[in-house]
Amino acid sequence: MKITIVSYQKHRNTGYQVSEEEYIKRLSRFVQINLCEIKSWNGSTKLPDYLSKSSFRIGLHANGKQHESKGLAKHIQELMNVGNSHFVLAIGGPEGMPTSVNAQLHERWSLSPLTFSHQLARVVLLEVLYRSFDLLNGGRYHK
Repeated sequence: MKITIVSYQKHRNTGYQVSEEEYIKRLSRFVQINLCEIKSWNGSTKLPDYLSKSSFRIGLHANGKQHESKGLAKHIQELMNVGNSHFVLAIGGPEGMPTSVNAQLHERWSLSPLTFSHQLARVVLLEVLYRSFDLLNGGRYHK
């Protein structure tokens, strides 16, 4: 199983780097995680071909579908059960998700109706993914 997280990255904010590395380390027991940073998002930006072919593409949107932890783990399992082995999760830039990327998505998820910086959204997404895969592999759920 492979997950690629695509996000806008104008400059590297090292304040989140330690948290990202910790969750990537935890997730590596279950999946291969790759971070892909796009320096410039605009309306015509698309996901690179190597990410858009044979992957299941999910965009993070404030108005996307919200899942609780156990429900998201179950949904991820269902997506894997039908043969999806590479998820691409896209986090939009300061102006949101580019229109061309939106057209490439299979699903839209929401981490919260709140707006987060792309760096913080990436850390939250990594934690949510870790929790989901931990649950799928018999880990304890903490409410």
